[in-house]
Amino acid sequence: MNKPSHFLYRNTRYGFTLRFPAWWRTYAVIDRRRQNRDTEYELHFRFRYKGKVYDDVLAILVFHMTRQEWSREGYGDSPLVFLAEHDGRVFAYMTPEELSEAFYDPKTNDYDYKRYGAAIRLLKRMVNQDAPRIAGSIRFLPQANTACSAVPYRAKRVCTARTGARGKRRCRNAKRRPASHRH
Repeated sequence: MNKPSHFLYRNTRYGFTLRFPAWWRTYAVIDRRRQNRDTEYELHFRFRYKGKVYDDVLAILVFHMTRQEWSREGYGDSPLVFLAEHDGRVFAYMTPEELSEAFYDPKTNDYDYKRYGAAIRLLKRMVNQDAPRIAGSIRFLPQANTACSAVPYRAKRVCTARTGARGKRRCRNAKRRPASHRH
């Protein structure tokens, strides 16, 4: 059986998906902390290598404004890249402009390619090749006005949490009982 080459990240709060290369699972962690007071929501995919978490590889930012407001406020001339306007919000992305200081060698006043070469090459690929494709894969779910409302899921039946043959048998038997006999 072949492993999938991609996986889908689904954000239920704002009703969008992003398509990632499957190997990113190993090298990215999600951080949802808001770092910019102008944003309504932020989603940061941070670089993880050999157990250590570094800076962002990709950040998705949500602003509560229209595209016209976005342009009027000068965001078009910033490092942020416009992705979409959806449901009264602007979605944008950003990638780092420089490598993390963690890769810097103060003795040589340069990045330590000897020590961090593999990590730097991988990070450059993620930022320069993959991140723009991932950001461009944004798709909005149908009727995705999920930021303000949620529809609860109702189960057709609820079984007790008992384990063992007796609990499982009661749950299976509940399927067969007429509705008037259920508790």
